[in-house]
Amino acid sequence: MTDRTWNAPPAALAGLAALILAVSPIPASAADYYAGKSIKLTVGSDAGGGYDTYTRVLSRYMGKHIPGAPSVVVMNMPGAGGLRSVQYLYGIAPKDGTEFANIRSSNMLDSILGLRGPEIDPNKFVWIGSMASDNDVCAFWHTSGIRSFDDMLNKPSKVGGTARGAQAFSFPNAINFVLGTKMDIILGYKGTNDRALAMERGELSGMCGLNGSTLISVLPSQLAEGKLIPVVQSGLKPHPGLKNVPLTQSFAKTPEQRQILEAIFAQMEIARAFAAPPETAAEPVKILRQAFLETLKDPAFMQEADKLKLELDPISGEDVQKIIAQMSALPGDLKTKVRDAIGE
Repeated sequence: MTDRTWNAPPAALAGLAALILAVSPIPASAADYYAGKSIKLTVGSDAGGGYDTYTRVLSRYMGKHIPGAPSVVVMNMPGAGGLRSVQYLYGIAPKDGTEFANIRSSNMLDSILGLRGPEIDPNKFVWIGSMASDNDVCAFWHTSGIRSFDDMLNKPSKVGGTARGAQAFSFPNAINFVLGTKMDIILGYKGTNDRALAMERGELSGMCGLNGSTLISVLPSQLAEGKLIPVVQSGLKPHPGLKNVPLTQSFAKTPEQRQILEAIFAQMEIARAFAAPPETAAEPVKILRQAFLETLKDPAFMQEADKLKLELDPISGEDVQKIIAQMSALPGDLKTKVRDAIGE
């Protein structure tokens, strides 16, 4: 698979104006629709990690860009590596524009492959937009003895994860399967901070399933002090803040290995995506999509995001929908190989 197969749309902040202009104007009646209402924004993880941080910053500013200025309330719904919140949004949440959620792209790929959540069709979600692309990093504690990919190949290690549906399982499992590394994946950890403490206690050697933006924003002191060492990063292009960390697929020995890994890592193009339930009414969707893009160019929002070291690489809801369609269109033979690599 080549990068061209997974073309993401231009996503620089400079392009936001064009994206917003492309959204149809919202009628005056929209203010009456949301006036006095509260919007629930669900995130499928515990508080304190990268998904939660991005979601909460968005929630603090998005309401003022919605006619009627509704409050936006974050609800944490951890479980099954994010799948619990996805299933809630897909089958239970109201379809009137009063709920949407942060959706992990790993859960979408699992559904496409029929691994977990096979009842979910990612194409039926109404995608609101993505705040950023990202990379998944495998990083190891300084006492682990692992500082290079060769070390990952030759030295057994223990990495922590939440559940099988999360990147913290699927990415290291795929790297083990395709490239032959020796990571023992220990599940049951609540999130990033929980795994970081486990490394400090000596329970874990390191962790994958760690977004580059989370490493930089949530664990900056451990990174700066050399206590947490990023060894490889998984995505279609290097993370701008980790340019010296090699891409995982650069260690592929065959074109097939690279193709499998890139099919898995393509999900990082929509690493901070948000969606409304299937069949959500068209008018609220229009409102939410425009408010999402306006929020990401709000000076106060951008100032807080910069303070928290949150990187922004916004994509419109319509373009996220196209990327999801591309992910769903994996050829059958490649889909089988990707499923085997991710693991049951």
